[in-house]
Amino acid sequence: MKFKLTFLLILISSFLFGQSNLKIANYYFVIKGTSNLHDWESKANEVRSNTTILLDKRGLHSIQALYLEIPVKTIKSAKGSIMDGKTYEALRADNYPNITFKLDQINKLSKSGDKYEVAASGYLNIAGTTNKIEMCVHAKVGEDGSVSFSGSKKLKMTDYKIKPPTALMGTLTTGNEVEIAFTITLK
Repeated sequence: MKFKLTFLLILISSFLFGQSNLKIANYYFVIKGTSNLHDWESKANEVRSNTTILLDKRGLHSIQALYLEIPVKTIKSAKGSIMDGKTYEALRADNYPNITFKLDQINKLSKSGDKYEVAASGYLNIAGTTNKIEMCVHAKVGEDGSVSFSGSKKLKMTDYKIKPPTALMGTLTTGNEVEIAFTITLK
């Protein structure tokens, strides 16, 4: 009986040792779009995460949970406060202060060399509208046990019930499609 209990404790501790609740160590998160005047981009200056990943001797074994949150009013444009105000208005930031993504499932996790390809689906909530999306990202496990994810995703504002912003009495119009590009390192 003592042997079985010791074996069970070793098995449980080895499982818990390989499972990590990771927090964001570094990130780059940008939203790119177009208008009839110029291309534009806005950068998220705060990204929060709650992620559980299982690492083993070979590297990334599984992604058990992933939740990302971006406070809308931390998104800033190089074009200045007028552009930021239009962004917050379009995203209805006062009513929906965060953009969120919650992982639903991993559809593919494959390793090639020292990198991984991850195909996943999850629920993206923007301005109070939630849509299920599919994403393909690249991952890499660092020697320090960190895990970096990078990728991009094109979205249409109208899919989230967002009216593409206008300015200058409607003479400046933004395109409906935006691209979200990111690199997030969790540790």
